[in-house]
Amino acid sequence: MVSQSQIHELHFILVPLMAQSHLIPFTEMAKVLADHGVKVTIILTPLNAARFNTFLENAKASSLNIEFLSLCFPGQEV
Repeated sequence: MVSQSQIHELHFILVPLMAQSHLIPFTEMAKVLADHGVKVTIILTPLNAARFNTFLENAKASSLNIEFLSLCFPGQEV
């Protein structure tokens, strides 16, 4: 059995596929996890962050422990 203090130590890192359709379900999953008291970070590209800005802002405003980390993927360089 997991104690309450252990739950608050959990940190989920979610990395959705870079397709647009994966970000909304991952954000909803993050809300469910955060609602249970864990910290959640979703990693996304700057382009997806710009496309879903309103949706992401609503998730941030929910006062849940959800963070969004925007990372540049060197697609053109590769």
